[in-house]
Amino acid sequence: AGFAGLAAARRLRQLHPRASIVVLEARRIAEGPAGRNSGFMIDLPHNLASDDYAGALDADRIQTEMNRSAISFARDAASEYDMAGEAFVVSGKTNAAASAKGMRHNLAYAKHLGTLGETHELLDGRQMQEICGSDYYRSGLYTPGTAMLQPALFVRGMAAGLAAQDVKVFENSPVVALERSAGVWTAKTGKGSVQSPMVILAVNGHAESFGFFKRRLMHIYLYASMTRPLTDEEQKRLGGDNTWGFTPA
Repeated sequence: AGFAGLAAARRLRQLHPRASIVVLEARRIAEGPAGRNSGFMIDLPHNLASDDYAGALDADRIQTEMNRSAISFARDAASEYDMAGEAFVVSGKTNAAASAKGMRHNLAYAKHLGTLGETHELLDGRQMQEICGSDYYRSGLYTPGTAMLQPALFVRGMAAGLAAQDVKVFENSPVVALERSAGVWTAKTGKGSVQSPMVILAVNGHAESFGFFKRRLMHIYLYASMTRPLTDEEQKRLGGDNTWGFTPA
């Protein structure tokens, strides 16, 4: 019941309104990586490993189209399941540069975006401070298409919405064995089992635990940290806009 599993269940319900659909979650919903994600749904290619942000244009256009389809899917889910406004916000994204090296990266990326025909805006240090309230950043590159999720709120809203559509969601139900016999899969948990002709294995790095992609996967944890909500007085003292998202250039 992370992003992939809940999205798969919602898409199955759209395609097969009368199908019996079950989601098995090893823990409580939003206790794992989905609920601790930083929340960025980035529409544009975002290859931080590249020396100059450049990529193959056709591949980047395909990637952008796929990303925007996913963002649209999430936007529709937030609306359909009547989630609170904070769950999904189209905030845009700013690549924030605090060094000369970061500024060079942003210039190279801006050139690539121009070749792709994508809307973008280069920001100076003053504009960056107006956005975030800090004079730390020297420049930035803003693109408008990124959405921000409040991840725990979003995945819990997805699960509740699916439950209302007769998708059965079982928490605290880790699958300890997955077997196939005569065309039927049996997913065994500590307290029972589910049988189905089709299984979508939405377990990310844990796919290896089920016998797939041996010696090809590595777990990494990239959790975001969340503060308590700022008070109106703290927000006023800090300054800047109410809603913004920075990623490092």
